[in-house]
Amino acid sequence: MNHITIAALDGLEPGDCLAICYRLANQGSEWQREVRGVLEGKASSCTPVALWHDDGALVGWACSHDWREMQTLEQFTDERHRGRGIGTALAAALVGAGVIDPAQLMAVFSEQTERIAERLRMQPIRYERRGSDWVCVAIPPAE
Repeated sequence: MNHITIAALDGLEPGDCLAICYRLANQGSEWQREVRGVLEGKASSCTPVALWHDDGALVGWACSHDWREMQTLEQFTDERHRGRGIGTALAAALVGAGVIDPAQLMAVFSEQTERIAERLRMQPIRYERRGSDWVCVAIPPAE
C-alpha cells in the first residue's frame, strides 16, 4: 500500500535516512550531507520532509528549506517509480500541510522539480551548480 507521511528530518526512521543517503539523493549533495549528519548523530535538523512509501519501502521524498530569502522545493523519486506523479503528490502534501506557501517564489534545482512547481502553480526560479556556487538559470515569466 502507498502512503505519504510528513515528519521533521530528526524524526525519520534510520532506514529512511539510509535510503535517502544511498539510493534517493544525488551523491555529494547538500541534502545528502544534511541527512547523513542527522543519521550519524553529528547534526540536528527540523527540515520538514514528505515521504512516499510503497509496500513499506521508501521510494520518494520532498522537502523545503529557507534559502537566499526564498523557500525551496527539493524532491527525489526512485528511478523505477518515476512518471507516476509521486514528486507532485509529495510537493502537494507539503503545500497542504502549510510547509510551502505556493504564492511565494520557489527556488528549485532541477528541470523536473521546476515542472512539478509549475504544475502546482508555484513560481519556480531554477538554479544550477556552477563550481562552488548556485547560479540562476530560469526565472518565471512576468505576468
